[in-house]
Amino acid sequence: MGTSKSYSASVKGQPQWGELSSEVTRNCTTAKIPTDNLRNITGKFVRVVGGSKRAGRGNSRIAGRSGIRNAKNIGRFLGSFSSNGGNLSEALKSIGLTDLKSKSAEDIINHLIEYCSGPVSTIDDSAAKEATRRLLEELAAGTETAEDLETSLKSTLDSESLEEVIIKYFSYYVLEHLSIMFYEKLVESKGKTECSSLFKQIKDFINSSLAEMNKTNSLDKIDWGGDDGDRVIKNIQEDVLKVFEDEN
Repeated sequence: MGTSKSYSASVKGQPQWGELSSEVTRNCTTAKIPTDNLRNITGKFVRVVGGSKRAGRGNSRIAGRSGIRNAKNIGRFLGSFSSNGGNLSEALKSIGLTDLKSKSAEDIINHLIEYCSGPVSTIDDSAAKEATRRLLEELAAGTETAEDLETSLKSTLDSESLEEVIIKYFSYYVLEHLSIMFYEKLVESKGKTECSSLFKQIKDFINSSLAEMNKTNSLDKIDWGGDDGDRVIKNIQEDVLKVFEDEN
C-alpha cells in the first residue's frame, strides 16, 4: 500500500486535495459521521481524481486506468464461468490458468488476483489489486477446495448479476484509493480505532449508495477482450463515480 505522502505528491497543487484531506481528517472519529459529511468525502475524492467522466474512462493520471484493466479481467473470468455452465476448470483454462486441479481455493484465488492485476508499479495498480483481492476473497469466503469455490461462484452468480459483482469491485476500488491516500497518516495522527471507524462508515456509505444505482449495462455475450468489454467497463466505472460526484 502507498502512503498519504506519496499520494499527495501526484496531486500537488490541486486545491481539491487540501479540501479532501481536511474533510477526511475532520471526520476521523469514533462518533457517527453525518451522511452529508460522508457524501462530501466521496464527492471530493471524485473531484481529486478528475471527475467521473475523465477518471471513469481512464483519462485521469491518478485513478481509473488500473480499475478498468482489472474489472475487464474479472468480467472475462466470471463471464467465461457463466458461459461454461459454472465449470470452474473450463473457466480457468479459458484465461490461461491450467494445472490447478490439485490446488486449494486459496491457491486459485491467488492465481486469479495475479491474473486480473498483473505487475504493480503505480498507486492505481495497488488500489486495483487490493480491490480485486477483497472481491475475490469475498466470493470465495468459507471455501477450501476447488469444488467449494465452484459452488460458491455459482451461488453468487445465481443471486447477483455480473454487473452487480463488477459494481462491488469498483466500490472496493474507491475505498482502496481513499485508504492509500489517508489510512497510514490518520492512524499516526488520530489513532487506529478512530481510523477504523471512519473507513467502516465510508465503506457502508459507498455500499448503500451503490445499492441504489441503476443497473443498465447488459453483460451477456460480451467480448471481454474487444471494444465491447472496454466500453461496458468504462460505462460502469463512470456510472459508479457519478453516484458520488460533487458538482459544487
